[in-house]
Amino acid sequence: MTETPSTMGPSKSLDEPPESTILRLVGGYRVTQALYVVTKLGVPDQLTEGPEQADTLAVRLGVNPDRLHRVMRALASVGVFWRDSEGRFGLTEAGKLLRSHSDGSMASVATFAGEEPYRAWGDLMHSVRTGQTAFDHVFGMGHFDYLSSHPEAAATFNRLMAWSLGVGGEPLKGYDLAHHKVLVDVGGGKGALIASALRANPGLRGILFDQASAVVEAPALLRNFGVTDRCEIVTGSAFEAVPSGGDVYVMSRVLHDWPDDKAAKLLTNCREAMARGSRLLLIDGVLQERDSSMSRVWLDLVMMVMTGGRERTEAEWRVLLESSGFSLTSVRPSRPNQDLIQAQAV
Repeated sequence: MTETPSTMGPSKSLDEPPESTILRLVGGYRVTQALYVVTKLGVPDQLTEGPEQADTLAVRLGVNPDRLHRVMRALASVGVFWRDSEGRFGLTEAGKLLRSHSDGSMASVATFAGEEPYRAWGDLMHSVRTGQTAFDHVFGMGHFDYLSSHPEAAATFNRLMAWSLGVGGEPLKGYDLAHHKVLVDVGGGKGALIASALRANPGLRGILFDQASAVVEAPALLRNFGVTDRCEIVTGSAFEAVPSGGDVYVMSRVLHDWPDDKAAKLLTNCREAMARGSRLLLIDGVLQERDSSMSRVWLDLVMMVMTGGRERTEAEWRVLLESSGFSLTSVRPSRPNQDLIQAQAV
């Protein structure tokens, strides 16, 4: 899982009084739900050709005209829509990002944030009081178990993961894969990372490994990249075993989903599939001991609420890796809010 931008209402002005700051922050949940509603209904898609009256949109979408107008009016106040002299609503540059098929579409961000995560965050108090995972308490199962049994939610989540990978650029950029023979992408989802790596390295073969529900869209993506003949799709749980045969293994944004004991289990299973000296590449975040970025510390809470995981410092990564049969060899920035952690099987 990766970071999803949070919206707390209008941007803080330089002279904002402290009372206004608190009111703006407290009201963030309202903006999240309003964004979810218009995105889920497809309102931004309806405005692609130009501005329209909310009443006209409501009839077309089969919703209440008064209620839709009021939601859109509120979102206009925070820069998602604009209104002309005739009262018609149009899309701002930010609002255009909520169209489902626009370049860089963030529709999946708004949709995901307003559904299961919204309910789970409502039970943050349970997590703080008990140390348990809020999502599990609300839904009676873990997030990934929930996705396995709810195809629509899984599709939204997979689109979100694909979006986050796309906006960050190539996560393995700068790492030379040319001397490797087989790349195993553990928890690779629809296959964007491995497809990109294989296309850039014609001599490389790959194994895409994830649960069956996560790789549904992978065959089409691999075909689009022209790498189907060099990539095998294997389904299963990394908590049980990881495919052998690779000389370089990748886990992209996997381990921060899990607490230390489960992350160690995943790493141990990975180590058992690897030969001594093989490489492990982790695309994940590294918390600074001091002055961590705001996005990183809030993502840490996302992990706490949704999966029971956490963001880790370099020292914590080192301990976790060494306990699982690896030595940490280097850490370097890979992309915005992501680092490339390199380790070797010992």
